[in-house]
Amino acid sequence: MSGQLPVLDTSVSPLWFAAGIAVAGMIKHGYGIWWAILTASLLDSLLSGLPWPAALGMALPGTAEAIIGCWLITRFTHADTLLTTTRSTVQFILLCVLLAPVSGALLGTMALWASGMIDEASALSNFLTWWSGDAAGVLLIAPLALTWKLKLDALSPLEYFELLILGFATIVVFHYVFGSGLPDHLHNYPLTFVPLPLLVWAIFRFGHPVTMSALIALAVLSILGTSEGFGAFSRGNVQESLVLLQIYIGIMGITTLIAKGAIEERQYIQGQLALAGQVIDNSPDAVIVTNADGTIISANPAFYKHTGYSKEEIEGQPIGIMKSGHHDKHFYANMLDQIKTLGAWQGEIWNRQKNGEVLPEWLSISAMRSIDDLITNYIGVYSDIARQKQIQERIHRLAYYDLLTGLPNRQLFHDRLEQAVNYAGRYDHHMALLLMDLDRFKNINDTLGHAVGDKVLGHVAERLQGCLRSVDTLGRMGGDEFLIILQELKEDFDTVLVGEKIIRAFTDPLQIDGHELFLTPSIGIALYPRDGDNSSDLLKHADAAMYRAKSLGGNNFQFFSTEMIEPFRWNLAVENALRHGAEQNSIQLFYQPQFDLQTGAIIGLEALSRWEHPDLGVVPPENFIKVAENTGLIHKLGLQSLHNACQQLETWEQAGIKGLTLAVNVSSIQLKQRDFIDKVAQIIESTRIEHNSLELEITESSLMENAEFMEMALQELSALGLQIAVDDFGTGYSSLNYLKKFPIDRLKIDKSFIDDIPGSSNDAAICCAIVALGHSLNLRVLAEGVENKQQMEFLRKENCDEMQGYLLSKPVSGKEVIEMIRQEFWHTSPSNITSSKQQE
Repeated sequence: MSGQLPVLDTSVSPLWFAAGIAVAGMIKHGYGIWWAILTASLLDSLLSGLPWPAALGMALPGTAEAIIGCWLITRFTHADTLLTTTRSTVQFILLCVLLAPVSGALLGTMALWASGMIDEASALSNFLTWWSGDAAGVLLIAPLALTWKLKLDALSPLEYFELLILGFATIVVFHYVFGSGLPDHLHNYPLTFVPLPLLVWAIFRFGHPVTMSALIALAVLSILGTSEGFGAFSRGNVQESLVLLQIYIGIMGITTLIAKGAIEERQYIQGQLALAGQVIDNSPDAVIVTNADGTIISANPAFYKHTGYSKEEIEGQPIGIMKSGHHDKHFYANMLDQIKTLGAWQGEIWNRQKNGEVLPEWLSISAMRSIDDLITNYIGVYSDIARQKQIQERIHRLAYYDLLTGLPNRQLFHDRLEQAVNYAGRYDHHMALLLMDLDRFKNINDTLGHAVGDKVLGHVAERLQGCLRSVDTLGRMGGDEFLIILQELKEDFDTVLVGEKIIRAFTDPLQIDGHELFLTPSIGIALYPRDGDNSSDLLKHADAAMYRAKSLGGNNFQFFSTEMIEPFRWNLAVENALRHGAEQNSIQLFYQPQFDLQTGAIIGLEALSRWEHPDLGVVPPENFIKVAENTGLIHKLGLQSLHNACQQLETWEQAGIKGLTLAVNVSSIQLKQRDFIDKVAQIIESTRIEHNSLELEITESSLMENAEFMEMALQELSALGLQIAVDDFGTGYSSLNYLKKFPIDRLKIDKSFIDDIPGSSNDAAICCAIVALGHSLNLRVLAEGVENKQQMEFLRKENCDEMQGYLLSKPVSGKEVIEMIRQEFWHTSPSNITSSKQQE
């Protein structure tokens, strides 16, 4: 069709559809189809009778034009969003319709002049005609080709019928406007914009394919009608007619294309808004919107369900209707200041429900602003944290209070002791620390059972409370050990009176479940400031004094004396020997296996340090590790142990034992070393082990020494691919906050909670709570120190994941690990844990 259109005085067509096909093809399929465009253009020119040089000169401009158009689109916009917004449509018009054809027109005009087909006088008009013809072709054809997705069978019957009516109306209107349908005297009237409503119809009701088809029909029929002498553009001068037609087609095409882009963009935005509305309506979090004055405009279903209000009750009400009275005016003033300054606020807030109940929520408020930067609305998102609060309070209770007696446990008592020492030092008061242990209490548990023993401890706590003042503090350390802080003593002799009072309190027997039980206490006493000016020394000295009381037969109290400090001298000997041991790398590693409680398969091992000295003998790890931490030797010893453990892991892998995790304990002091993480990375690289096969264990109490630093350090270790485990879990803070914040993979229940289960209801409750907490955060839970089948069965019943302990194996050497697995004492695949060969 383009080749049959009238021309000026050359072979250049004023409407070249092939240009639009070439540009669209290049944008959709890439630069690789340039040869197809060149070949098609060359064949067209040759079939038109042009010689080879002239044909090639006519083919090259169209190819270059398509390449440049594609480059401009990919350089300045995105092809996948082309024509879907007003901006991308304008970019297409500027880059592809107006700019890209300049290259083709310029090269084509030069080729025609070089071949002698035009002279210099007609070069400009030829250039303009070529450019306008290609521009019109790209304007009409390229959008159709780029957006062609029309499937008639996907249309509903009503849409199909509407499309037929549009097509019929288009033919009828064009027949009268650009055809022979009108009388001759009406052709001079300005009827050329009568087709515009049809284009608007297509724009609003159909996609790009139908719209561009209607536009192409307008162009083709207007050209054909004008060439036959019909329509307002029919002139005696052909050039004038073509110019008018090109202007008309250009105006209608650009207007239609931009309008369609704007409609597409609006429909997309409406779709996104509808999607956002569905997300908000289906969100489990309550969402509420107010105006700038704080009047509630709307809320989502979760809000109504959570608060108990209905839509009619809440809309139009001030947001203050939800105030609980829990916060003062300064709280709300600070909130508004932050919103105005930063545009948002988030934090915990207590709100009142319709039924009057006050619950904690996590509120995030964002301010919406107008173009003039004025606040128009506030959006609040409420997350219900009441259940989290309940869980956290329960964990706090389990972590800080003894469930059996209701007394402060070890952790909370230590905090109270620190406060008491600081208070006594500040005001120069006397105080005392008493550590009491029941004599032969184990006999009650062994003969009458743990249930009776638990009741005994409860009655003991009541008797002790009756011996103390309100300013004193009583706590349970665990087992049958109790601690007492006596504050604001007038003189040290007052402690003797309290000790005698406690001894007398146990003169009468206890009546428990029909059993008459006689109990006697052994009490050790450390005085402040005589026996120590800090909580650690007071505890050590009270403990030493208590053991002296026991060694004297019990049922007495003893004050600390210097001869009881002999263990400290032993620590000094350990320190000196340990320095030599560090130089000789004499700390050995033994490995205790860890098993899957459900399958019985070995899933990993824990590296445990052992030290046997020629003079001191076997030194317990808790002793020499503590000395190492106090002296700074832990840095060297820790890295030595880590390197030895990684070498052993590499040896196992070379022996064909793979897929096991090796856990290595790391002190918080090591983590604080500046280059510790770099050295860990170097050790891993030098031993060529899999990063995720190494697990570092951090005690729970260490995590909170410097929470911000520990979080950063653990994040870096986790980034190396290492696994992180929390050791001795339950003995520290047990807070949801740090569990969510730190990159933790596994929780290890401390052995102290395992020893007395399932008999101890207190320890059983703590174990169950830790397992539930770990699973709720997608963490694995391992129980340490499992020594009998009752403990194992209880843990398995409570869905604890893993275990380690002497029930299945003591710590063994690296070579023994290989033999145990090769001889199938331990299985790396699922097996029956109760029937697997156990190491005695």
